[in-house]
Amino acid sequence: MENDTIVAIATPPGKSAIGLIRVSGPHTFEIVQKCVKKPLKEKYAIHADFEVNGKVLDDTIVIPYKGPKTYTGEDMVEISFHGNWLILSSALKALIDNGARMAENGEFTKRAFLNGKMDLTQAEAVEEIVNSTSSSGLESARKVLNGNLSKEISQIREALLKISSEIEVRIDYPEEFENEESYDFDLNPIIENLENLLSTYDPAKAAIEGIKVALFGSVNVGKSSILNALVGFDRAIVTPIPGTTRDIIETEIFINNLKIKIIDTAGIRKADDEIEKIGIERAFSAIKNADIKVHVLDATREEDDDDLAIEPDIKVLNKIDLSDKNIRGAIRVSAKTGYGIDTLKSEIEKMTKNTIEKLNASQSILIVHRQYSIVKNSVQELKEAVEAKSSGYPIDVVAVNIRNAITQFDLLTGRTYVDDLLDKIFSNFCVGK
Repeated sequence: MENDTIVAIATPPGKSAIGLIRVSGPHTFEIVQKCVKKPLKEKYAIHADFEVNGKVLDDTIVIPYKGPKTYTGEDMVEISFHGNWLILSSALKALIDNGARMAENGEFTKRAFLNGKMDLTQAEAVEEIVNSTSSSGLESARKVLNGNLSKEISQIREALLKISSEIEVRIDYPEEFENEESYDFDLNPIIENLENLLSTYDPAKAAIEGIKVALFGSVNVGKSSILNALVGFDRAIVTPIPGTTRDIIETEIFINNLKIKIIDTAGIRKADDEIEKIGIERAFSAIKNADIKVHVLDATREEDDDDLAIEPDIKVLNKIDLSDKNIRGAIRVSAKTGYGIDTLKSEIEKMTKNTIEKLNASQSILIVHRQYSIVKNSVQELKEAVEAKSSGYPIDVVAVNIRNAITQFDLLTGRTYVDDLLDKIFSNFCVGK
């Protein structure tokens, strides 16, 4: 399969000024040349007609790239057409008829990995650059694509290899070290470094996917009205009937260059209605997974005990146009008049700044759950090694944990891998990437 020449449309469906087709593989130039009569010259943009069955389909810009100095490490051609899907699909069919194969999801980047152009963390960064919803998320993914994470993991791996090698030598040739003191080493600085790395995952995930802000509280406190006030239009249905919101309602705004997902949840109360019960269960799930929890209270009535078990990040006292009530630490708002909504936005913005500052201060960042899970496993192995060493276990027992940690790092960067892992990673990519 890796020896096939692959082709895909690299731009989204629909009308656009330009549509791009990518071709990569050993027979790229030969296949493209059947449709483009002008000779291809490496790294030179050629203005040429693209022909199908002897008829001109479109006038195009063709750029050939000679491997291995290409994105995939193979011969590549990128062809720019007018962005009409009929033109692009006809050109794609012609290239397939001439010997190319339709690329699988993420196959261009998969080939870049297999040909040593990037490691697995960098390949994952390509996808996150495409998916990112904020400038902070883009910058985080860019740091990984630039190799910052790879370099740090490589340095840690080398330090562990040095320790492991020394241990192995002492295990295999004990007579050589009879007159020397026992070998001592400290894994705690490495563990601390890795734990700092782990702490970047949540803010990076929030920056790439968006900050989740959940509005919660009892029924009829005005959560839906506050959501509408925050987004500036009537996104949620608002009525005086308790339990109007029975499911999760989610919408998006941008604050401080971050996408904020505002989540309106069902009012929390003891419910007999089966549908409302399901809505309340979903509300608790959304609140649990939120980055910022906003507890909405009604100024015209006493606080309900049903929802106070959840610790909020922000308290909001709504309907102050109907009451002079104050609650210590709560932001006073009126969703009806708009009073205090800007203050609430500012408080959300202030909390999101912590995310940005954490990412800006970190050069190495974990951006996907696979990376986080592997680093967490390696930390556990190293902590077990420290525990075994301090408990006086034989050095060969400690060595097993250190080797296991090294194996985790090899999985992280793709030094070792299985095909199923690659299929899982690249299946989420778009076809032309």
